Amino acid sequence: MMKAMVVLASLLSLFGCQSSGHGPENDTIISFSLSEGGGMNRFSGFGYYVKETEDGRVLFRFDEGLPGEKEFVIDDHSVFDSLQHIVMKHKVYKYHGYYQPPFDVLDGTSWHLDVDYASGYNISAGGYMHGPQGYGAAFSEICQCLDHWKELPFAPNEVVSFLYVYGKERYTLERKDGHALLTYENEETGEHQEFEREPEMLEDLRVIFNVDRLKMNQTRGRLDEGCTPWMYDIIYSNGDQYRYESYDCDFKCGYTNILQGFLSHWMEENENRKPMYYYY
Repeated sequence: MMKAMVVLASLLSLFGCQSSGHGPENDTIISFSLSEGGGMNRFSGFGYYVKETEDGRVLFRFDEGLPGEKEFVIDDHSVFDSLQHIVMKHKVYKYHGYYQPPFDVLDGTSWHLDVDYASGYNISAGGYMHGPQGYGAAFSEICQCLDHWKELPFAPNEVVSFLYVYGKERYTLERKDGHALLTYENEETGEHQEFEREPEMLEDLRVIFNVDRLKMNQTRGRLDEGCTPWMYDIIYSNGDQYRYESYDCDFKCGYTNILQGFLSHWMEENENRKPMYYYY
């Protein structure tokens, strides 16, 4: 029995450093993310992400479900010291697991926190309409801290290319010679069309993926033999890539309506066509 306890203690020391009562007091944060979302408001929630890059700089990403998503890289590492102060002050290092209320809540909000340290120490927790004591005050202070850096100037993360396939139809969009080139192909009919469009088309697509939260990497299985397969693959100027494969009968089938409505709008031969503002 004593031998088993020693082995268990060793394993906890090796893999479960999160259980330390003092937390990562003298450690250094290298990655920090806090997100909150849910409810019926499509613009509800936020996602704050800060990470040390491979070349030793600091990447910031602010996603608030609006077109003004911000992403930039700077040399100043002081944000990690500020976040570490909050982690220790509010004992955030004690947050682990998933927190739920003792009763059912519909259309509520969920949250997720993930913090990585240079030593390998990790804080990972989430919840739905519930959390550890004092978590609201801690999150409020974290957001206030990061809002300071959010006001820095930034260069937008633009869409470079986009592929969307729905059944036998294939749409390809890419930035080329100062405009957006949209190619439509139909495997069944052999139809092939090309459309030169204003670069605002790519900005519209960036807005859609941000506002409607399509940024996912996932493959979902067939749910019914009568379902139509579809997928998208999108690449951004900073190298981010998202690929999603599914069938139009799964719970995200509304995404196909959003994407096909967007493509139909830009395929119309209309000289007075204006960019689509999905966020109004």
